[in-house]
Amino acid sequence: MTCLPQNDPAITIDEVGIATARHGDVVLRSAFQLVFRPVGDKLMACAAESFLRPFRKGLPLPPRPFLAALEPQDRFLVERRASAIHVRNHSHIGVEGLTHLMGVGASLLETVDAASVLSDLATYVGPINEEPAPLVCSLRLNSDIDNTLLSALTRDLKTRDIGIALGGPAEEAPLLDVIGLLRPDIVRIDGAWFRRVVANEVARRLMASLVAGFKGEGALVLVEGLETREHLDAALEIKADLLQGFLLSPPRVAGTEFDGPDIALRDLFPPAATVIPLFGNGR
Repeated sequence: MTCLPQNDPAITIDEVGIATARHGDVVLRSAFQLVFRPVGDKLMACAAESFLRPFRKGLPLPPRPFLAALEPQDRFLVERRASAIHVRNHSHIGVEGLTHLMGVGASLLETVDAASVLSDLATYVGPINEEPAPLVCSLRLNSDIDNTLLSALTRDLKTRDIGIALGGPAEEAPLLDVIGLLRPDIVRIDGAWFRRVVANEVARRLMASLVAGFKGEGALVLVEGLETREHLDAALEIKADLLQGFLLSPPRVAGTEFDGPDIALRDLFPPAATVIPLFGNGR
């Protein structure tokens, strides 16, 4: 498998440097969501995850149904071109010094030539950006994934100074055996699974032990899908290293202005209101 040419005619760059790609009548754009780390009484943006945003006639399409409807080879091309524009557009977030967390599309793992496809991923996306940010490839794994293939991929990407983030199947726990084998830089905790688990106090304590185990192996732990202050409170309680979700920052299309890189925790957790009895001290 060879890389798509760097002068791929499906990819265009506008006057301000933002890249888009085209697949038939669909325009492919990049969106980014900030990832934060707790620092004292603040949350500080440290990374941005890229997402595909397809548009037809200027109107957004749901990304997952759009990808699912494509033939395998078309989906492969779309996801490779999406990777290319994400790398190019990362510099247009407007927040300096962020690691680029980029998902590796499912079709890349499912192709019959997955080994060569994945091994040349870095070769394809690396030179596109003149000043590349630190890059972390994020893979969401299924239980039937080929561990030999994943081990080879991990070694290849790490030799290129590209990090690895691993997450389990959607709405399920991380795959402990695969994580123990591959020793990723980041372990992703699925948001739906996290929200379900932390709703139970006993399960929350077990989650804290799980997180501590991952950190003991040298991985950072990212909790995604934070939507409420209660979710954030639970993620902080279990000492997650990285935090992501609509509560903190929604995904924004490349070229859109992002919020500031810092969030004061006091803005998310305002002090409890002082209750003053209406009738003296109640005696």
